[in-house]
Amino acid sequence: MNLAVTLRNLFSKSQRIAGGEAGGLRIVTRGGDPDFARGAYEPPIQQLLTYVYDIDCGARVGAAGRVYAFEPVPQSAAAIEQSARPNRFDTICVFAEAAGPVSGHDELLLARHIGGAALSTAAAPPDMTGRISVVVNTIDDAIRIRGLRGPSFVKIEVEGAEMDVLQGMSETLSAHRPQVIYELDDARREGLQRKARAIASFMVSMDYG
Repeated sequence: MNLAVTLRNLFSKSQRIAGGEAGGLRIVTRGGDPDFARGAYEPPIQQLLTYVYDIDCGARVGAAGRVYAFEPVPQSAAAIEQSARPNRFDTICVFAEAAGPVSGHDELLLARHIGGAALSTAAAPPDMTGRISVVVNTIDDAIRIRGLRGPSFVKIEVEGAEMDVLQGMSETLSAHRPQVIYELDDARREGLQRKARAIASFMVSMDYG
């Protein structure tokens, strides 16, 4: 067996999550953060997720719920799908594309850290390894065109492009009033503060006081 096959088998093999809210389930990490398999990744967020446009919550939504994951990094999108199968999470639907302010195409800047990729509209990751062309859809378009259910909870973790995603889901915010949790990303404190103010102002304009 050559090295490429050995590595592919290693990173595509599922393992049981040791603890956390998803303890006992199986996950394919594909070389990602070891805390994924330990069940120690973002524990406060694990406790909040119930019905979310993200990943890692198939056990929360139950048979009647739905999880829509927008993941433009091919490696990560494949890992989500491969993790869903052994756990029989048929409620998870993976879209191998980015969420953004307008639908179309963009360049995704890849990073050595599995969760560090960013669209070209955001700052380039410090550990950038390459770039690929990806499909971008607004959440509003995805719901309208694909007939998806409106969300009751949305988690946004997009490496600096938080406002872009929010602007692409203004109709969704107005129509469905989901709870929204987002992670801000910027290399400088001033940048974080500026983004926090801009998002707060946008959310107030959407009647999220």
